[in-house]
Amino acid sequence: MGNALGDGKQTFAALRRVEAAAPQEARRPALRALTAGLLYGPTRIEGVREFGARTGALVA
Repeated sequence: MGNALGDGKQTFAALRRVEAAAPQEARRPALRALTAGLLYGPTRIEGVREFGARTGALVA
């Protein structure tokens, strides 16, 4: 299953680039929704859980 930016690893790489360039942007609702899709989707991607915790997408 893909998403708006392609496969999960590509999406996560793009999200990390956003966070590196402008950390506050990674907390925007649309990007948190993309992160949540990666967190709760069928594919496990290393580092997504930590990224989600940092950006507010991971609900504890």
